[in-house]
Amino acid sequence: MAGLNDRKKFSAVRRIVLCAVLPLLLLAGGAEGRNAISFNNEGWEYLKRGDSFKAVFSFKNALNMNPRYREALVGLARAYYEVQAYEQSFDLYTRALKLDPASGDALTGMGFTLIALGDYTGSMKHFERAVKASGENLEAQYGIAYLYSAMGKRLWAKRKLQSIFRVNPYHVDSLLLMAQIKGDENRLGEARKLVDKAIDADRESPRGYARYGEILLRDYIASDREDSLSDAMEAFRNSLSIQPKQYDANRFMGIISLIRGDYPAAIGYFRDALSDPPNSAVYYCLGVAHDRAGDKEEALNSFMKAMKLTSQDPIMKSRVEDFLVLGDYKIGHPMRVMLDHDNFDTAAAKARKNLHDQVVMYLRRALLMNPLDREAREQLMEYYQINDYHDLYIEELKELQRNFKEGDFRNRLTVAILKRRERLYHREGFSFDPAERNVPAVLVLNLDPQGTAMIHPDAGDVISSYLTFVLQQFGRMETVGVRSRMKADCGMKCAGEHLFRSVERVQELVKSEELKRVDYIVYGTYREQGNWLSVDMKLLDNSRGFVIGEFSVSEKGKESLPVLSLRAARQIYSLMPFTGRALKIKEQGIVVNLGLIDGIEPGERLVVYKMSDGILTKKRKIVFIVREADTFLSYAETGKEEDLELIDTNDTVYPLKKRRARRIR
Repeated sequence: MAGLNDRKKFSAVRRIVLCAVLPLLLLAGGAEGRNAISFNNEGWEYLKRGDSFKAVFSFKNALNMNPRYREALVGLARAYYEVQAYEQSFDLYTRALKLDPASGDALTGMGFTLIALGDYTGSMKHFERAVKASGENLEAQYGIAYLYSAMGKRLWAKRKLQSIFRVNPYHVDSLLLMAQIKGDENRLGEARKLVDKAIDADRESPRGYARYGEILLRDYIASDREDSLSDAMEAFRNSLSIQPKQYDANRFMGIISLIRGDYPAAIGYFRDALSDPPNSAVYYCLGVAHDRAGDKEEALNSFMKAMKLTSQDPIMKSRVEDFLVLGDYKIGHPMRVMLDHDNFDTAAAKARKNLHDQVVMYLRRALLMNPLDREAREQLMEYYQINDYHDLYIEELKELQRNFKEGDFRNRLTVAILKRRERLYHREGFSFDPAERNVPAVLVLNLDPQGTAMIHPDAGDVISSYLTFVLQQFGRMETVGVRSRMKADCGMKCAGEHLFRSVERVQELVKSEELKRVDYIVYGTYREQGNWLSVDMKLLDNSRGFVIGEFSVSEKGKESLPVLSLRAARQIYSLMPFTGRALKIKEQGIVVNLGLIDGIEPGERLVVYKMSDGILTKKRKIVFIVREADTFLSYAETGKEEDLELIDTNDTVYPLKKRRARRIR
């Protein structure tokens, strides 16, 4: 009986185990029963529905079974492209083209990926190869139109799209691109009709609603029309109702939430946009949202994930640098140390190419990350010494002597102070009380996005912050610093009607003495595409209320933001009026608060204009020749004693040549 009972117990246990395991075996058998083709087809079906995340898994399953399956490689590359994982997309298209160099799908897909990476020349070559392989390849034709649009050549893009419509009036991507162009031209009625036509052509896809939301968001950014923002949100919600994980809709809803200041909602949307593989752009957005929400640790965690995925992103790098400094993270924090070393190494590379203004910029950036970087400060000090900026040289020596007792800095400082007795600024009594510099004060407002790619939603703030930093190494200008600039922060949108409110806000801050003064305001727009960055800027004379100049600058590559900021700073100085002031009247000349740092050297001619008294009032020009120049001062003489008698202290002094402020070099 005992044996029988044992057998019954064993049978019962076996039935329980089989009941638990059988469904798993059936599922496994079902998965094993599927082949690479079925997974590939499933992946393309998910892509059609706008579910890039599920498409990734399906294509990966297909490639696990057949790593050389070209269609699955192209599909996975397309899915990664849809979620802005451009580097992974590039690698997969490269693998597909090795298997079939004439593959139209792979050539076309590579063309789009290269646009996203900023390689327009390479993109056009791939599209042209695809067209050559098959003249009926409308996707490649559309790619060329998309490329023209990305390059700002709207007329060319429209012509190419019209040729596509003659073949297929319902080509969805072409309809959506034409709608975007019409939206840029402020022809929203025509854009809406084109989007409706695209939605009718493919009702199962959420892309049409997402693109329409993007067009409306673009209009809101340009015009400040609240109804456009409301309609954009409705369009994105329609897209998400079809596909809750639609990448663009979630990302743009997160950006809208950032603009509106609803940071918890922004965090939720960005989390829904997280993809496989991990997307550095989304982690960056999460970092921004957490930072604005006041959660510094979560922000740092997100920024670190983003940096780990894409360490060569210049806007991201600058944003993290600002975050660490403004967040008062300790100098020894690993991220600050890493960024300090990166800037110093870049400065060393620029020194080998004799790009001295860039060397100074990167050395200063290294010291921003780590003020105790001895080697960076020594090199900056040597630069000041070579350029004869003696008082700046002494200031750097003092910093080194204060922080590094083991060096010979004390002896070098003693020698420098002794030599100071021979300098103009010491002889005129400005060693301990520097001469007042009546330089103009400049405020850089956050730039607005031109278009809605908005890879970095706060890029306008980051670019303006870096430009402010670079401007500080130039003469004849005082910048409203990064922390002070935050008082006039206009958020993530500063153009349109918002610009006038921002300027009014600046006037209020000056009146309340929260800002000392603002003589000039820099504002404008930016556009980013892959590693390519461009800005359109204007310089506003704040006292007179009109724009005195405007310019455009573009750069590409991993140093696009620093180099662009340096070039923009030069442009600002070329536009800004350049004057000085007479500080002292001497026996034969005058001491002026213009010096070497302003580009004033011995032999330069300065002029003072005086109004003569008498029956007829005339403007008289008194010319001085610079005999001696120091960092911030110069001494100039006139050959006529009677002219000198007309000069008063505080008289405005102009360079005789219509020169403008110059950079340190």
